[in-house]
Amino acid sequence: MSITNLTLMNMAQQKLNWLSERQSVLSQNIANADSPSYRSQDLTPIDFKRQVEEVSKLPVAVTEGSHLTGTAPRGDYRIDKSSYKEVYEASPNGNGVVLEEQMIAVQDTKLQYDLALNLYSKQVGMFRTALGGNR
Repeated sequence: MSITNLTLMNMAQQKLNWLSERQSVLSQNIANADSPSYRSQDLTPIDFKRQVEEVSKLPVAVTEGSHLTGTAPRGDYRIDKSSYKEVYEASPNGNGVVLEEQMIAVQDTKLQYDLALNLYSKQVGMFRTALGGNR
């Protein structure tokens, strides 16, 4: 059995992928801070509660008592249309990117990425310990 088939590992991997994609979108916002009529964008947030409910609905087919089954569904990373909000500050050329907001979002994304990566690393360490690899 592969460690990547475990639900918790898949959810952490999905979060890491979403955060990586979000970082790319935010960097595009910063890069276009001087582009005329450009509006900042963001991704639709991952709904953790919905993910947990979907995982609990997965059918479990066990052929042996020690087998684990089920995986978390893949996310759909789309640009959140509600992120095209009216900004309180716009440049004369119509650009709506507020660099301070983007930098806060970048830092928040980094912190979330570090947290998800730490969770992933701790799970791998737990499996190594359970398998007797940390002697």
